[in-house]
Amino acid sequence: MARALRGELRGRFDLAVTHSECLEIVARQHGVDNWNILAARRSAVIAPGAAGEPRAAYPWGARNSTIPVLRIFAVDPALQFYVDFLGFTVDFGGPNAGPGTPYYGQVSRLGTTLHLAETAYDAGQGCTVFCWIDGVVELRERLNQRRTEVPVWGPAVWTPQVERAQWDGRVLTVADPFGNHLRFGEPADPAARAGLPRWA
Repeated sequence: MARALRGELRGRFDLAVTHSECLEIVARQHGVDNWNILAARRSAVIAPGAAGEPRAAYPWGARNSTIPVLRIFAVDPALQFYVDFLGFTVDFGGPNAGPGTPYYGQVSRLGTTLHLAETAYDAGQGCTVFCWIDGVVELRERLNQRRTEVPVWGPAVWTPQVERAQWDGRVLTVADPFGNHLRFGEPADPAARAGLPRWA
């Protein structure tokens, strides 16, 4: 992140910043005082790997190694949808290059991690992210209840119906306020769902 920030500052604004200065900026974006604290927190987290072997955890609260970056156009509606409505947790977020610059942040829930970006060059709008979960029908019921508590859509818009998938499963597709879609898939076979996260 520090290398990317340094390259952007040099390329876009012809501003020379040292790598150390960029590390400190990245640390502040993650809510800590300096890079040493952030590095210590990152290296202290260990998670089990395959067959119980230890492996380094993914950085900054990520729940997986591949993280889609979704385009957003306003922070408040994005957090209302992902945090208040869907139940994600904000791992980090804020202006990506200091006050007055576009938002960049990370949200996660169980087996899913997403990055949310206001900057046009980070992600295009209209992405679809597929999430394997257990309990699609129950999740839809919960979201249909939540839509009356958290006004992410107009009062006449209901949570979409669960659809049967051609691969012998069920799918619930939910749109965020910016044209991105989260597609929650569930295999019909209970044995195939055994290890999947349950969101409902």
